[in-house]
Amino acid sequence: MIKKRRKQLVDFYILSDILAIVLTFNLAFWLRFNSNWIAVPKGVPEYGKYLVIIPFLLLVHIIHFSYQGYYKIRLRRNRLDDLFLVVLNTIVSALIILFIFSYLSRYKHIGFEISHIFLLIYTPIAILFLFGFRLIVFKTFRKIYIKRNGVSKVLIAGTGELAVGIAENLKKYAHFGIEITGFLSTKKNKDLTVLGSFDNLKKVVKKHQITDLFIALSSKEYKTIMKLIETANNLLIEVKLVPDILQMFSLKAGMEHIEGIPIINLGDIPLRGWQLVFKRAFDFFFSLTAVILISPVFLIVAILIKATSKGPVFYVQPRVGIKGEIFKMLKFRTMITEAEKDTGAIWSPRGDKRVTKIGKVLRKLSIDELPQLLNVLKGEMSLVGPRPERPELVEQFKDYIPKYMLRHAVKTGMTGWAQVHGLRGNTPLDKRIEFDIYYIRNWSFRLDLEILWRTVLKFQFIDKNN
Repeated sequence: MIKKRRKQLVDFYILSDILAIVLTFNLAFWLRFNSNWIAVPKGVPEYGKYLVIIPFLLLVHIIHFSYQGYYKIRLRRNRLDDLFLVVLNTIVSALIILFIFSYLSRYKHIGFEISHIFLLIYTPIAILFLFGFRLIVFKTFRKIYIKRNGVSKVLIAGTGELAVGIAENLKKYAHFGIEITGFLSTKKNKDLTVLGSFDNLKKVVKKHQITDLFIALSSKEYKTIMKLIETANNLLIEVKLVPDILQMFSLKAGMEHIEGIPIINLGDIPLRGWQLVFKRAFDFFFSLTAVILISPVFLIVAILIKATSKGPVFYVQPRVGIKGEIFKMLKFRTMITEAEKDTGAIWSPRGDKRVTKIGKVLRKLSIDELPQLLNVLKGEMSLVGPRPERPELVEQFKDYIPKYMLRHAVKTGMTGWAQVHGLRGNTPLDKRIEFDIYYIRNWSFRLDLEILWRTVLKFQFIDKNN
């Protein structure tokens, strides 16, 4: 049901992108060469020759959109996120086209030089058309699809955690004409609309014109499940069985097949293969550039630390990284030496007297975290990821906080999804873990850029543990 509708919408998105790109090309060509608004010292090129640019534009735009996940219809992405993807895609695509055609022109593979002004005109118009057409397609698709196919009225068997989770996620597909009508259960629930017990399925279906039944019950209720399936089949409504084993999933469940045998992979994550290589390359070049640019800051801070307190410039602390491996994380020292001699490994409370005067300033401005760029450069950390914790605290937390160790499935980072949502330092661990797991399950390069941008805006590189 949902898969089919999403595929149809994606097809329309691709068609609208093709139309937007072709129209933008023609409008940009006219504005640049035929409008008489801008001088053309090299003369007006033949329109027929310039048409060779269109296939390249289509190829670059659409491949880049696919890589960005623009066609995956992610439910938590809002319009601002879509606009961000379109802006990034268009700028990158224009630069790639400039590089390709400059190369082809230089080696005489084509008989014209691509106009830089043409691309400058093309970029903002493409952003406007691509984003605008997407909004039009979405609204039109929703209106026509619901009018033609009607609303899918969903009934959910069960009122447990799994059933509630299914309901919450299905509500996000309201634009596909999906409506949660109610629940079936033998127990009353003041927070949910229970339309009847499991034995009342036939009556509820006819009364509320149910089209789809989602069964979200424990496998212990096997007989009830089989009876519901049999009754639903006789009523000719769609039946979806949600296996309760998915409640045990660790990161992101994915279906695999081994010689025709279906296998559910409970630890699948997006950050694999080329995405991992790309993320590492970005981390390396970004951290290298940052270290070179802010090296004077490093020198000034080192002098201030040595001048105001005894002890080393850097504070080297063991932390737990990817796959539970221990590495030495660097920070500028902000406390007196042997600060943990009496307390052991603890989170630093507010107003901590162990913090030096210069240390307070460094912490407030998050400058004490900058040496971690060296950890990123070495490959021990990433710019973005779950924050690394101390081994003693990891041993303490992993036994009583569910899924705590799953945060080590990726490299730890200087900043993360939890930190940009204000979950730093001595904040509820279970909430921080929830945000860390969300990041791992939904990783994308766009999400990394968003976290880095939010970090810069809020100037909060991290929790202040020590």
